[in-house]
Amino acid sequence: MSDSTDLKILFFGIYSKEIEYPRNNNLIRGLRSHGVNVFEAHCKLAGSFQQRMQVVKNPLKAVLFCLRLAASFVILTWKFFMSPRVDAVIVGHPGYFHIHLCRLLCRLFRKDTILIYDVFIPLYDAIVEDRKLIKPNGIFARILHLFERSCCRQEDICLTDTNEHRKYLIEEFSLDSERVHRIFVGPTIKAEFKCPAVHARNDFKALYVGTYIPLHGVEVILMAARRLMNEKNIRFILVGSGQMRAEMERLAQQWLLTNVTFRDWIPTNMLGEFIRSHDFSLGIFGATSKAARVIPSKVYDICAAGVPFITADTPAIREVFRNDENAYLVPPNDPVTLAEAVIELKSNYILRKRIAEKAYQIGQEEFSLARISDGLIKIIRDKSQSASENRAS
Repeated sequence: MSDSTDLKILFFGIYSKEIEYPRNNNLIRGLRSHGVNVFEAHCKLAGSFQQRMQVVKNPLKAVLFCLRLAASFVILTWKFFMSPRVDAVIVGHPGYFHIHLCRLLCRLFRKDTILIYDVFIPLYDAIVEDRKLIKPNGIFARILHLFERSCCRQEDICLTDTNEHRKYLIEEFSLDSERVHRIFVGPTIKAEFKCPAVHARNDFKALYVGTYIPLHGVEVILMAARRLMNEKNIRFILVGSGQMRAEMERLAQQWLLTNVTFRDWIPTNMLGEFIRSHDFSLGIFGATSKAARVIPSKVYDICAAGVPFITADTPAIREVFRNDENAYLVPPNDPVTLAEAVIELKSNYILRKRIAEKAYQIGQEEFSLARISDGLIKIIRDKSQSASENRAS
């Protein structure tokens, strides 16, 4: 594997390929741009996280999903056999249903193939700890924890998106630290803009784009907006849908927030220009344990678009960003400081310009497809070399 063009990789599973879900698309596109031969054994099943959660709540949908899931095992097994021999198999996210199947197929028929599992969004963390859809001390939570622990112990390499998530996986499931590696997600939008976007105008528009999950802390944004009601030239535009949107709309109505506008999703092919049309963007502000471990997708898009932004000061964000340099960082769950940050950014064009330029630079370098794929290729090569040395000894 001395040359990327000699490297052959199979993407395996029900991984999300829609344009709104950048994780798998960026890995595949980045590898192919390096000349890696990427083959796919894919079965469309997963949908969005919200769609998968609807299965839990609807018995008929649950039965249909289970039937389709059973069929996916047959389809993926067939596609595995029809694919050429490869150096590595990546079970793309969400891969928890099929990592055991892939491990079995590799052990039986392709023993020298490196198996990679992209954990990306840990299932137990998302369902139990963050969204609190299952009680943490219940039997279903314990079963889910054991299941995910088993998933994370089937492969040669685990991928995750931040060092904080890496630490979580190692500690929560007692994993070998040498097997768990960080690969950034990268943007949903195309990195096609030639320069950052910084506006100088009186009307000031703050943009949130997201799925209204607890870690986003949308209620913190609304509380900050409430404090800024008398600032006539500041408006908050909240775009998206999800778990807590209805609750947030009711809260905005209760507080008579005339400076807040709710909008539905913007098509992804228009999202970059839409972000750039606003004066700055808002990241996440929740104080959940998961919020401390993520760099949310919106931040990758903000950097690709090249706009200034405010987000919570967390360990994961600190892996890349510094306050007043390439981001404006505020304490989590602190609407007072967030409101003050909005006023500061509105009044300080030089600061907005510096943050936008440095964030754009991060997007062009650290979050680029080239950097993402370079990191993954190196991980695979190092593992292959180590395996060869072990066999030789």
